[in-house]
Amino acid sequence: MTTNVSKEKRKDLTTKIKAIHKYISTAKQDENTRQFLTWLSEIEKEINSKKFGLVFEEHREEMDEILDTHLPVLTEEKRLFIDNGGQINFLIEGDNLAALRLLLKTHKGKIDVIYIDPPYNTGGDDFIYDDKCIDKTDTFKHSKWLSFMRCRLSCACSLLSNSGCIFISINDNEQAQLKMLMDEIFGPDNFCGQIIWNKKSGGGQTDDFFVTEHEYILVYQKTKQFKWLDEII
Repeated sequence: MTTNVSKEKRKDLTTKIKAIHKYISTAKQDENTRQFLTWLSEIEKEINSKKFGLVFEEHREEMDEILDTHLPVLTEEKRLFIDNGGQINFLIEGDNLAALRLLLKTHKGKIDVIYIDPPYNTGGDDFIYDDKCIDKTDTFKHSKWLSFMRCRLSCACSLLSNSGCIFISINDNEQAQLKMLMDEIFGPDNFCGQIIWNKKSGGGQTDDFFVTEHEYILVYQKTKQFKWLDEII
């Protein structure tokens, strides 16, 4: 995990590391001193690597490990084929990360529009991470969700054409974190806007404080080549 450190604190830690580095460099050189110098270099790099942005504990899923050494393969269900006069659409059923990695082999930079309705990580049964349901008591629930989303959104970004855009539904539970993650992956300059839509109407107090009747859709473009054309009535 990379931790944000203030400028003054970073400067102070770097000064101390350099002093330790200098001291070890003057000692008798052996395998231990070389290992200590390597560790110090890694620590210094880590301290200086993060200036601003989203910081969280990164996790790897079992599927990440599988995809490191195995390429997913599609198998056609011929009995479900629909003849649409030569036009072909694909419905892929399976692990979404594996499907995205496979699509990168054939559709990288070719997709114009992506819409994602991810799990909202509300602590219920909506979010399964590595075959386990993430509930409200999991102290890593936000970092697991962000790790889950980062690898998939990175694939989505690579799939988009330069004139493409992506829409992502979310609610208050992860909206702020998702906005920062999207800024990191797509760049803050490619944020098109945030749609706020009314998800329900009428009464029904299910929240502790305010009645929540809205959710969000974050919209990002891949590059400045994206053109938004309002419908003319």
